[in-house]
Order: sequence, then structure tokens, then C-alpha cells
Amino acid sequence: MKRLLLSEEQQKILRDIGVFNVDARVRQRAQAIIRVAQGLSYKAVAADFGVHMSTVAEWIRRWERDGPGSLVQAIYSGRPAKMAPELLERVRVDVQAYGGSIDQLRQRLSEQAIDLPVHEVTLARHLKKMGFTMKRNRIDSIK
Repeated sequence: MKRLLLSEEQQKILRDIGVFNVDARVRQRAQAIIRVAQGLSYKAVAADFGVHMSTVAEWIRRWERDGPGSLVQAIYSGRPAKMAPELLERVRVDVQAYGGSIDQLRQRLSEQAIDLPVHEVTLARHLKKMGFTMKRNRIDSIK
């Protein structure tokens, strides 16, 4: 493990972030970086904060690469949708034109060689998001 050297300015920035930042995770990362710079091992810092040693190492790598901006939690988009926006639009147009049940919708689309890669519950959720309602066994138009 190489020694982490911080300038006076970097130490002040990290101390301020470690005390005053509203996000507890950002404060935790700043405090961990300060402790590593003071000479504590990754293992000791990880134990103090209840994280894995590799997590502390990653915080240090990101700090060295990106500076204070690296302390902020990255935005993750989650799992990609199985249905492409074009397919959702095709479903919307079909339901608006013909209505019917989800089984009928699947049948019409399969006749056009379009396969719906999702379960019918997922399809119903997408239709509900689009403003369609399910009444008994058929899909009604937008409210």
C-alpha cells in the first residue's frame, strides 16, 4: 500500500466535507481518506467504517483520479428495460386502435412477427403507465 499524501488545501477540503456535507456517505468517504492519509491501513479504516478493504481502496483511487467530485455517489440507472421504446410505441398504437385483452394483443403482434419479451403482468404495468385501464378482460382506451 503506497502512502497517500494530501496537500494542506486537500486536507482542509476533506475536513470540511467530512464535517459539513449533508450526505452521510460523502462524509464517510472524506473521513476515510483523511485516516488513510494519516497512516492508517486500508484494513483498519475499513473496519472503522464497516466496509470492505477494497471499498476503501476504491475511494482512494477515485480521490486520486477525480478529487472532491469523486466523493459524491454516482447515479445508477438500474436494469435496462427489456422493451425498447419503439416496441412500447407499437404496443400503444395497437391497443389504441384495437383494444382487447393482453392475449389478443400478443396474438395480433405475433401475426406481425413481433414478439413481446415480457410477462403479461409487466405488459399490463406498461399499459397502465401509458394511461390504459384493464376492465374485466379487455384493455380500454386512455381515461
